[in-house]
Amino acid sequence: MNNSTESLNQTIYGGQLHPAQIVIDKYITILVLIIGVPGNILSLIIWMQKRMRHSSGYYLAALALNDLCFLVLAEIFDIHVTWMSANLLSYQVVCQLFPIIYMTVQYLSPCLVLTFTTERFISICHPFKRDKYCTKSRAQIVVVCLTVACCLLSAVNGYFFHLTTIEGAPDCDVRASVRKGGNLSFFQMYNIFADTAFFFVVPLGILVLNILVIREMRRLSRYEPTQLQTSSGQRTGSTTVMLLAVSFYQIITTLPVSVVYSLRFEFEASSTYYLVLTIIKEYGITHYAFNFIIYVLTGKMFRQELKRLFLHPFGKVASHFSSEYDSLRTSVHSSVRKTWGSVYGREKEEDKKVEPNETLL
Repeated sequence: MNNSTESLNQTIYGGQLHPAQIVIDKYITILVLIIGVPGNILSLIIWMQKRMRHSSGYYLAALALNDLCFLVLAEIFDIHVTWMSANLLSYQVVCQLFPIIYMTVQYLSPCLVLTFTTERFISICHPFKRDKYCTKSRAQIVVVCLTVACCLLSAVNGYFFHLTTIEGAPDCDVRASVRKGGNLSFFQMYNIFADTAFFFVVPLGILVLNILVIREMRRLSRYEPTQLQTSSGQRTGSTTVMLLAVSFYQIITTLPVSVVYSLRFEFEASSTYYLVLTIIKEYGITHYAFNFIIYVLTGKMFRQELKRLFLHPFGKVASHFSSEYDSLRTSVHSSVRKTWGSVYGREKEEDKKVEPNETLL
């Protein structure tokens, strides 16, 4: 979905809009945003909790933050290009900086999924190397290195885009010099390379690792069932299922976009093609928004932590009332003991009335 900038620019300025395309591009993105923004915020909060800060938790926290950034940037882009209600990107520096960040978060998402898939592969298929490679410190270093690498690879977009004038108004567009040569231009070749690497090769790598993990888990369930019946084995199995679900969902949402976009040179004159591309693109960006739903459906520890997060404020209130009740009960018992002690400790005072104690009330 690195290609969204170019394809939408071609669509808007090339006059190839399908009647349904603009509606899909406007409103489906908003729906995905409504689901994805709170979901990613909750995911980030939960994965940063102390109990969830294992090595995979760091990768998933980084993924939640990255996906949140993408959804916000995607909406800014749609406001600028699709809604055309505000020239948010038509400023110097912003025009060059926005594509760099926008491409970085798109490159980083499949890379993060690949890293925790690789970690899960090591944990399941090479358990004796787990302590060496699957550590919190290594996860933090990998996340930082991946972020820097993706940023460097997308930095060339700062040169591709510049502030220009379209129909008498300032706008951010691709330089004419990098588009010389048509389909063999530097701009096109770079996009083909980036799309192939991040949205085709990386998902295929994730798919291969997932197949190996599933095969190894099936082998363990057949020949070493006692190992999987332990509490540690059950936790590992539950986490593995959740991570497999996340990675598989990214595969089935990323690959169709890459395949359809690869056909753009053959159908670039067809408005129907751009309609199909828009539908597939909107389907593709759902993996930036729906991971929270996958965590809830497949992650037992995630559900427990989510429940604890929501019930924590009520727990504080209950704890406060409980402590007040305990102190009141203690004072009542103490008062009763003093009262009865004073009654039975004095001789021939049965006729003397005992004044009611305020604490008992």
